[in-house]
Amino acid sequence: MNTISDVLPLRLAGTSMEGPLSGLHRIYDRIDAEQTAWIEASPYRCPESCGSCCDEFEPDLLAVEALYLAAWILRNAPHRLDDAERNAGRKGCVLADPDSRWHCTVYAGRPLVCRLFAFSGDRAKDGTVRYRPCSRMKAEGARTLDHAALLDLHGVLPPAMGDLATEASFLMPGGSGERSPLREALPRAADKIRLLTDFSAFSSFAPASDGDGDGDGEDDNPGGAPPTEPMAG
Repeated sequence: MNTISDVLPLRLAGTSMEGPLSGLHRIYDRIDAEQTAWIEASPYRCPESCGSCCDEFEPDLLAVEALYLAAWILRNAPHRLDDAERNAGRKGCVLADPDSRWHCTVYAGRPLVCRLFAFSGDRAKDGTVRYRPCSRMKAEGARTLDHAALLDLHGVLPPAMGDLATEASFLMPGGSGERSPLREALPRAADKIRLLTDFSAFSSFAPASDGDGDGDGEDDNPGGAPPTEPMAG
């Protein structure tokens, strides 16, 4: 499992992005744990090398998801930004590789909906979790299962996508929950990450305050006491 240090470019540590991206990383960790329990208990599986969700669907991203994805790409696979730009005119996800059996080229940084699709439920009007398999899944009894049926058949509930998406929407200060298509959100997020890392790099080389304001890099009055006035002769 990736740690947040595998996602954040080193110079983002301590910036305004560290908190929201760390929060989203914790949500992603919970998704992994809940999905593992669900997959182990249930018969539902994607067809091998399917990828129809990547080929036919482009995710809409919250700002924090786009920033997380951009941070992961810039740290681990920066050439994928060029791929996204080159694929901007095609249908589906601009980061998918239709010639690969795995399809996703940014799997460890992928957005929330990509992590949850086909292996998560939603909430019925009474607030309970229900689940409907993807139409491409091959499993007996592929129908909508309510809360009671899920527990009776599998003994565990899938993660609820809406709950996790709502939680993620509050990670950014002043977050409104607005989303943008990946092909639009990713370049903006990458520019912001680059700006922050460049500023952080500049700040690390900026001279420290010298305390007395004369700009010589030395504090000529380290104790902070007012200078002694010369005595009249």
